[in-house]
Amino acid sequence: AQLPAAQPHFTGRHARVAQLMTAITTADGRVPPIVTVTGVGGVGKTALALHAAHRLADRYPDGQLYVDLRGAGPEPADPVEVLVTFLTALGFPEGEIPETLDERAALFRSVVADRRLLLLLDNAASAAQLRPLIPGTPGCAVLATGRAALWGLGAGADVDLDVLEPQEA
Repeated sequence: AQLPAAQPHFTGRHARVAQLMTAITTADGRVPPIVTVTGVGGVGKTALALHAAHRLADRYPDGQLYVDLRGAGPEPADPVEVLVTFLTALGFPEGEIPETLDERAALFRSVVADRRLLLLLDNAASAAQLRPLIPGTPGCAVLATGRAALWGLGAGADVDLDVLEPQEA
């Protein structure tokens, strides 16, 4: 249950929340549902994703994983290290985690294969940073945020977030 606390005064974005919820809950069941939320810094991507993630959490009884990928900063998080964090959070012994990105990604997919997990991958630099962190089974779901477009992930919904409309603000 790694999700940070949701904003206590979340407002507006009703259509966007519904869009995220629908994309996750009506997935076809063949692949993990993936939803991306992109937009300029400070527009509320993380707040929206957290709000939706908390509303979805009960559908994922095996847990919710969260990571700030630091994509807007000078040193984005390395997926190799993120996978260690995820695997140890899921109970895998750190001393048994392989060294390479491909091996760690494959192990992560194996460990989560029979689980129902929600992943919130916040502040991604690129789709390439996200790919090794995406589970391979439909029991899991992914919400990813970033400033740049996150194309090529097979996302069920790509939400391009803008400033709040005056009636929502």
